[in-house]
Amino acid sequence: MNDPSQALTEREKETLRLLLAGHDAKSAATALGLSVHTVNERLREARRKLGVGSSREAARALARAEGPNFLGDKQFGVAGAAAPGPEHPPFEQRRRLGSPLVWLSGGMVMMLTIVAAVVMTMAPHGDGKTSPAKTPVAYAAPDAASDKAGADAAEAWAKLLDQQRWGDSWKVSGSLFRFKINEAGWTATVQPLRQRLGAVSSRSVKSVSSATTLPGAPDGEYKIIQFATGFAGKPDAIETIVLAKEGADWKVDGYFIR
Repeated sequence: MNDPSQALTEREKETLRLLLAGHDAKSAATALGLSVHTVNERLREARRKLGVGSSREAARALARAEGPNFLGDKQFGVAGAAAPGPEHPPFEQRRRLGSPLVWLSGGMVMMLTIVAAVVMTMAPHGDGKTSPAKTPVAYAAPDAASDKAGADAAEAWAKLLDQQRWGDSWKVSGSLFRFKINEAGWTATVQPLRQRLGAVSSRSVKSVSSATTLPGAPDGEYKIIQFATGFAGKPDAIETIVLAKEGADWKVDGYFIR
């Protein structure tokens, strides 16, 4: 068999995908509703079949073998906390967040409950704009000045990814983002996926929405920015970036590509 990853079962693959999303064996077990022992057995079998010495290495090997479709055509949530960053939101905010959720969708990029919930409940209009459809999102009236500030902040953050400055993009993200995934987990997730997409040839604002309530997040001021982005490997991509107002600044709390 030329590709050893073909010997992996779907259960072994789903466990490896969680590792690439920043989970360890314990949080992956929580996400899957399994015992840590069962998860470790899956990882042990995956390492044996792939001939590697660590589970993280096995996850990277699977990602290389599956290419841009590493996340498959499934859409599912991963409950349970990824390793938190050094700055945590206050306890009351963490309580209101509930179980952190990482969404893997469409074989491209995913990140955080906020983005997945918003993207999957935004419905296109005939004019190409988006608006809620049976969604728990509480949208707010547009404001030209804050919309521009949010779009500018989102584009500046996206350019960090274009420059492969993965760590810098994590450091300037919002507190919710850093709480849900640590720097190493973010880099391990976004780097291989963005590199497979290739260089950015164009990026233009497609829509800007404002919200005061989003699923899985405390009430506040939010911007949902969609860009029409041309990647070398996906010229018709849509990037969705969710930002939260923190003090005087807009900070990125979610990222999604389809």
